[in-house]
Amino acid sequence: MRRSAKILTFSATLYKIGINRCVDVPEEISSALGRGRRVPVVVTVNGRSVRATLLPGSGGAQRLFINSELRRAAGADAGQRIWIALRLDRASREIPIPSDVAAALRRATQAKRAFARITPPLRREFLRWVLAARAPETRARRIARGLKNIIARARRKQGRSKPR
Repeated sequence: MRRSAKILTFSATLYKIGINRCVDVPEEISSALGRGRRVPVVVTVNGRSVRATLLPGSGGAQRLFINSELRRAAGADAGQRIWIALRLDRASREIPIPSDVAAALRRATQAKRAFARITPPLRREFLRWVLAARAPETRARRIARGLKNIIARARRKQGRSKPR
């Protein structure tokens, strides 16, 4: 491990979990970045950088999934060793709520409550889906359908008790 201006570098062997490639992050890197359940990082491999998240892995190690863009940059696949640079990503990952979505949330308090409770990744996925619509009619339909699904999801989760 080399540490320079809060950029931490290490090498690791890629391995497969299903169709995904990942590496285990060394303990000293994990400790330096923080041991949360999900640690946001910027990953750089051969000059190519992407935003990613360190996730809990097996045996207490943190796991980093390597997407195809980074694998191509490394020119590597499962079983091969790659050099990785990580830095903590302090930038917000929230997508600003568009005015038409905000207006729909103001009109429907149940949707507003449900939207506030969904996970940040699910919120981003919904907003990206809405923003990808080209026609205003499509966008309006997506907002209505998406908020209906979010409310239904909240209702399903309401009946479940939390595991202890």
